[in-house]
Amino acid sequence: MGTIAEQFESGAKKASKGHFNNLIMLARVDGKIDIEEKGLLGRIASRLSLTDDQVQEILDHPENYPMIPPSNKEERFERFIQFVQMMLVDGHVVPSEEKLIGKYGIALGFVESEIPVHEAKIVKHLNEGLTRHEVLDLFI
Repeated sequence: MGTIAEQFESGAKKASKGHFNNLIMLARVDGKIDIEEKGLLGRIASRLSLTDDQVQEILDHPENYPMIPPSNKEERFERFIQFVQMMLVDGHVVPSEEKLIGKYGIALGFVESEIPVHEAKIVKHLNEGLTRHEVLDLFI
């Protein structure tokens, strides 16, 4: 049921928590959260204004935080880019991560056949040293 504060939480905050939960699930998909993944999660939690208690609640009860896809193209691409960053950050890409990226891409409203194309472009640009914002600019 959650606290009274959680019941009156804004849609944007709920969406941020759902997105953060998806990032945690992606980090965990290979069975552990590596130090690099923890670092990226910490930076994203800070950017999303999530407290340590909120992060712990999401870790403890992921089922309470569903994905709420953004309605605009820019935010959808930004989230997708963050998913790809999370997949790459530990230096090891496993098939289960790529499969989850595909599911998230569909949930974000991307056409299934375009997801691998977008993913490959994002990987290429991130590996070239572009920032998340620079990569986003190429898609918008």
